[in-house]
Amino acid sequence: MELGSRKCPTGIKKLEVGKGVQITDKPGMLATRISNVQAHLARLKGLVESDTIVMSGPTLEAHTKAGEGPIMNGSVWLVRANSEEEVRAVVADDIYAKIGVWDLDGIAITPMKCAVRKPL
Repeated sequence: MELGSRKCPTGIKKLEVGKGVQITDKPGMLATRISNVQAHLARLKGLVESDTIVMSGPTLEAHTKAGEGPIMNGSVWLVRANSEEEVRAVVADDIYAKIGVWDLDGIAITPMKCAVRKPL
């Protein structure tokens, strides 16, 4: 099976091109993030069901230690989209973007291929 000029190993379907998205939170927004997480997750559920979002999760300030909860400081997504503009539109419609949790000026959108994925 051809993938550009490289061959895929037997049994692997053609890899889709997606967009890796990393968005950091603005300083001091952890409490706002936490108090709006249910609205954020409800919207993401629909985006996952529609195959727009392949993967999503918070980034953490540090590795957690026994007995401590995670301190979230941003988000990472893998989005199926044809352009950076489409990704920015999806991001802009999220509650975290609307209420100022995310630093949208620092968003990183990177084309990538998802070869393998499995839930944690």
